Amino acid sequence: MKNSIIELKRVKTFRGHDGVGLDCDLYVDGKKVCRVFDSAHGGENEYQAYGNSPEEYKANYKIINDLEEYAKTLPKKKFGSELGGGEYSQDLGSIINDLLEVIESEKFAKKLEKKFLTHIIVGIPNGTSYREFSYGKPVVQLSTLPKARLQADIDALKAKLKEGEQILNTNIDELLTIN
Repeated sequence: MKNSIIELKRVKTFRGHDGVGLDCDLYVDGKKVCRVFDSAHGGENEYQAYGNSPEEYKANYKIINDLEEYAKTLPKKKFGSELGGGEYSQDLGSIINDLLEVIESEKFAKKLEKKFLTHIIVGIPNGTSYREFSYGKPVVQLSTLPKARLQADIDALKAKLKEGEQILNTNIDELLTIN
C-alpha cells in the first residue's frame, strides 16, 4: 500500500445535516475498488467493495482493510489552530479527506481562472473565498479595456485591499501589455 496510487473518481459532494457529504469511487493503482459514501449525518465513511464475483469482492474488501492498516502507520496529523490544535491518528477517512481537499482546491482554482478573463479577483492566496469586480453586464472581457483604465482600476483596488488580500488574477501583467 505504501507505493500505491490512491485516487478518487466520480466525486460528488453535497450539503448534508452535519456538513459536506461525499459519494465517489476509490481506485487503487488504477483499479476500481469501492464506493465511498458519507451521508453527512455524522459518523464514518461507508465503503462498499465492488466485485463481479465473490472472489473479486473479497479481494477488494481486503484492499480496503489493507488501506486502513496502512493509514495507521502514517504520522499523526495536527488539527488547525481553529480546531484547538492537538493531533490525530490517520485512517482511511483522513486519506480520502486529503484527496478530496486537493480535488476541491483544483476545482476552485479552475473556477477562479475562468473568471480571470472577465473579472478582477481579490482574496487571500490559497483561501476559499474571494471578491470579484467586473464591468457589468453584458460581461466585458478585461482584454478589451483600455490599458490606462484597467491600470487605474487595479491601482484603486490595491489601495483598498484588506489585510492579507491581494489581486489573485494571474493574467494582469499580460492584460496590461496587450492593450
